[in-house]
Amino acid sequence: MSELGYEPKRMVASTPPLLSEHTLALLIMDTVNPFFHEIAEGAQQEADRDGLFCVLINTTADPTYQQRILDTLSQHRLEAVIACGTTLSPQTWIDFYERTHVPLVVMNLRVSHPEIYSIVVNFESAARRAAQHLLDLGHTRIGYLGGPAGAEHSHQRLRGIELALAERGLKMLPHWRPETVQSMEGAFQGMSNILDLPPDDRPTAVVVYNDFLALGALNAIRAHGLRVPDDISIVSFDDIPIAAHTNPPLTTIAVPKARMGRIAVRWLRQQLRSGGSPKGGYSQLESPLIVRESTAPVTRRVN
Repeated sequence: MSELGYEPKRMVASTPPLLSEHTLALLIMDTVNPFFHEIAEGAQQEADRDGLFCVLINTTADPTYQQRILDTLSQHRLEAVIACGTTLSPQTWIDFYERTHVPLVVMNLRVSHPEIYSIVVNFESAARRAAQHLLDLGHTRIGYLGGPAGAEHSHQRLRGIELALAERGLKMLPHWRPETVQSMEGAFQGMSNILDLPPDDRPTAVVVYNDFLALGALNAIRAHGLRVPDDISIVSFDDIPIAAHTNPPLTTIAVPKARMGRIAVRWLRQQLRSGGSPKGGYSQLESPLIVRESTAPVTRRVN
C-alpha cells in the first residue's frame, strides 16, 4: 500500500449497517457491571417501540479510549447517542455534539447545553445520607473506597461524605481513602490497604463507590479474618440485584437504572419526532438508602 501510494477511504457515505440511521449507540463503561446492563435493558425495551436498533459500545473508564470512541462515532450517521457513565468532561460532550448534531443524552454528568439532555442522580446528597446513616450508628471513623479517577460522580460521593462528617465536627483522614479503583481486584487491594492499618487507626465503616466494587471489598474483609458488620460496616451504591444476596446483604443507595434507560429513549423519541433541534434539560432522579445487614452500630472491639 505504501509503495503504490494507496490510502483507504473512510466509509462515511456508505455507512456500515451497525452504525447507521435508526441506530442508537449506547455507550457503557463496563460490560461486566450489572448496573449498566439494567440501564441498557430499560433503553432497549423503550427503543423497541420505535424500531430503533441499540448498539452497545464498551468505552471502559479510560478517558483516552472514550475520546477515540467519540472520534469514531463522529464519522458515522447515527439516530442518537446515550452515554451511560463517563469520565470525560462536559465540554468534551459539548464538542462532540457540535461536531455531529446527533441527539445526545449523558447520564450521571450535568452538561449545560441547550440541546443536550442530562439524567443525573445527586450523588453528593446520596453519599451524605449514607454517611449520616453510619454516623447515626455511632461510627466516627468513616473511610471511602472511590471509583474511577477523574469521574465527577466519584468526587460527588466523597464531597457528600465529607460534608456529613463536617456537620458532626469530624473529618476523613487521608489514609482512610486509598487511591481510586476500577475493578473488584482493585477494590480488594484498596480495602486490604485500609485493613492493614493498626486496629485503632482504621475506619469502623467504609463507603464503597458501588456494589460491584463492594464485592471485592467484602472478600478482602473476609480474607483478613474480619466480619461485616461486626468489625466493619459497609455502605455502597447502585442496588444491583446481587446486593440483596451478598453475605451479608449490602446496605446501598438505590439508583433507578432501568428507569434511566427508559427516560433517555423517551426524550430521544420526542426530539426525533419534533423534527427540530433537540431541546435539552435534565432529570434528577431519586436515590433512596436501602438498609440491609452490612451496617450495624459501632462496637468497641475493632480487631
